[in-house]
Amino acid sequence: MWKKITDAGIVLCAAALAVYVAVEMTDLWKWPLFIFLMALSVFALNNLIDQFTPHEQEQKYGNTEGTDYGVRELILLDENEKPVKAWNLAGRVSLLIGRDNPQEPVDVDLEECEYSALIDEQHAVLNYCMDAWYVEDLNSMNGIRVRKINDGLCYRVSRNRPCRLESGDLLFIANTKLLIT
Repeated sequence: MWKKITDAGIVLCAAALAVYVAVEMTDLWKWPLFIFLMALSVFALNNLIDQFTPHEQEQKYGNTEGTDYGVRELILLDENEKPVKAWNLAGRVSLLIGRDNPQEPVDVDLEECEYSALIDEQHAVLNYCMDAWYVEDLNSMNGIRVRKINDGLCYRVSRNRPCRLESGDLLFIANTKLLIT
């Protein structure tokens, strides 16, 4: 909310200053200053418009906001990125991801997935700490990758080094896709 108000203020102030410069100033710096202020105004206006435009993940899966920390669900996706199964994260502080067995049950059972043979019985854990969710590799054989929503790049999660998750991030456990919403 405050970001929208700030961007709207920047747009208005930069546009007003640009008009003032164009009308009132008569020296050498008039046009470069006018162009700079107009560019600033256009940049802020673009950011403001972007805040009201639904992004790709929102168009596919709906608005992913709605909790204090932005993450509310873990969704298993098929090869066409269609939701198959979901796990609610509300009220949880930890979820063990892997393949279920009688001695050590897991919270997120991926036994039924196509690539379950590549998933360890205790592959990863999601932990909620300091108002954010983190994923941690539990020394799995095939590791974990995270495609971050903010830059679209895919990162390998290092062992013993949790990775902070945001709504829209995509987890790859073996070739299994889990969307954070």
